[in-house]
Amino acid sequence: MANIDRPRGFRPAEGIGSQHIVKRFPIDSSNSTAVFVGDVMDLNAAGSVRPAAADAGVTAAGVCVGIQDSNGNPIGSPNSSVSTKYLPTSTAGYALVAMALPGAVFICQTDSGTVPTSADIGATADHAAGSGDTTTAVSRHELDASNIGTGLQFRIIGILEEPGNTWLEHVDVYVVFNESAFGVSGAASV
Repeated sequence: MANIDRPRGFRPAEGIGSQHIVKRFPIDSSNSTAVFVGDVMDLNAAGSVRPAAADAGVTAAGVCVGIQDSNGNPIGSPNSSVSTKYLPTSTAGYALVAMALPGAVFICQTDSGTVPTSADIGATADHAAGSGDTTTAVSRHELDASNIGTGLQFRIIGILEEPGNTWLEHVDVYVVFNESAFGVSGAASV
């Protein structure tokens, strides 16, 4: 049975020995891309972050796990200056980022068009930076399965063992950052 094509961005893995350090980074109003929970985040000018373009490489900061308005209120909450569940373009705020540190494990879905296999464990790939869904406020960042073995940004470490998730197109996999701004060097694939 085929996996469901339901990109949800990247999310911290739980229960497999990985600890995540979350840091709050500013997002300045010059940001030209809406920010969604699950987006891979890139370092920007003056210590701020923004959603990463595909293959952020060594400027990747981590994964967005929460968003606040410019006053520090969770977006979409009654006291927030932002009524949406995502941060619109050209809007200042803060991103809570699960840092791209060695050993931090994340879960993501692979994109359309390629069928990964268990032989891809240990291989590296970039991410595809799809635009988030403004209706559901869900990130559309995915692992770019078309370049498995040739990219460097993420290393595949296994399949998410869940019913209905198999080594087919749109498989959910565990990944670690293979290159980032915070101590991950970009080692070659195995």
